[in-house]
Amino acid sequence: MTKSKKIKDANYQKTENLFLCVFINDFVKKFRSYNNDEFIISISGLKGFITKNDTALTNLFDKLKENKFTIEFEENEESINHLEICCKNITKDSFSNFEYKIQNLPTIVDLSVKTDIPPVGIIIIQIVAQIISKSKILYKAIVLDLDDTLWNGTLSEVGIDKINGNLHSEEGTPFITFMKFVKTLANELGIFITICSRNDSKMVESAIHKLDENIFPIRNQIDYIIANYNDKSKNIKLIAEQLSILPNSIVFIDDNQIVRDEVKLKLPEVFVPEWSNHSELVTQLIAGCIFERDELSLNSQNRRKQYRIIQTERTQNTLPKLSVKVIKDEKHTESIKLYSKSNQFKFSRNNDFFDSDAKSLYFEIHRENGENLGICSAITYTISNDTFLIHNWGISCRYFGIGLEEFILLYIQKNTNANKIFINYHNTEYNQKVRELLVKYSDAFMNNDKNDKFEIIVSKEIADKMDDNTNLREL
Repeated sequence: MTKSKKIKDANYQKTENLFLCVFINDFVKKFRSYNNDEFIISISGLKGFITKNDTALTNLFDKLKENKFTIEFEENEESINHLEICCKNITKDSFSNFEYKIQNLPTIVDLSVKTDIPPVGIIIIQIVAQIISKSKILYKAIVLDLDDTLWNGTLSEVGIDKINGNLHSEEGTPFITFMKFVKTLANELGIFITICSRNDSKMVESAIHKLDENIFPIRNQIDYIIANYNDKSKNIKLIAEQLSILPNSIVFIDDNQIVRDEVKLKLPEVFVPEWSNHSELVTQLIAGCIFERDELSLNSQNRRKQYRIIQTERTQNTLPKLSVKVIKDEKHTESIKLYSKSNQFKFSRNNDFFDSDAKSLYFEIHRENGENLGICSAITYTISNDTFLIHNWGISCRYFGIGLEEFILLYIQKNTNANKIFINYHNTEYNQKVRELLVKYSDAFMNNDKNDKFEIIVSKEIADKMDDNTNLREL
């Protein structure tokens, strides 16, 4: 999002519902930076619950329609416990049906009270968020300030003993409650937790080490700490590089308005919530569906553990010795999930719209002790006559730089009987890891006139070079 666009949206938020603004500007519009398809969402059973003169609902529908989500209502029921949803993708001429169960109404009512969005509006927001989350995971990491964000007080001024005392007091309760929320995001959804503090690094690490987990719940959950006196926008870029994600996958939490403005100005793609207390902040994140997922996934829950293991393997060997298991993906299920999460290494924007004869494979990484480190990559392809056409190829960001790209290219070259191998390609502002591969092995990728398809030609010389750049072997 451009600087002028950010300012316009900020002015819009001053006059409109803050929580609805977060959902539209920082979730729906974020999705639109990846996907521009037009959707019509038909909801059965809710028509009788729509009040004609409800300006909040009208505003919600208008904002969704501006972003190519048209909401339609069918059937008029007096009581409902589930909704039948038909999501039509007008751009791709496809549709999907699913059921939305209305459960835990007190929670919906509570969120409605906190946000001034009608309960029906909350339900519709959640339905749209589910549809978006099936196509794209938007936020993967949360970057947290320390002073007056995770604890009450300034570490360099009052010292760790005072910080410790504050957390043990009544005034520490909202800080602890917020950290429990963040800890749950990490454990259940695999969200990365990082610290970005304007403090001395040794002082920060010592302070965190001295705090008990009961008053500092994220103590053993932190994936990366950066503490110095640089601009936080600069540090956030370093955090993104360390986690192998893009800055636009980050939520930055800081109590300081000047710092928030600095990050918004220099990194407008990062989501920086405006908040005055932790309760309001959590409500924004929940109502805005910022960390929405369409399923609970063991792979997601293990993501941070797998990341740490890979980092350890890298410190022991630049090209770690790991095994790769190749698995047929009969219904493209795992492949579509990986494509929806991938940004930096994904050849095509086509995540799920494949020919009927298309096939998919996904790849799992295993350690020498047999431990499964999860799904690392997927390809979708068709074979016609003597041609092997790859519709999409994606790699999870946790597995960059370990020789996986070379392993898969060698696997394709070895296991296809086709005379020609092609791969579809869409150049985007996000897939720089693909561009790096194309440069690294420029002699192996021959592009066509439109630059939307490459022929892959792996000569013996190139194959030897690839083999030198990987220690991965098929399981």
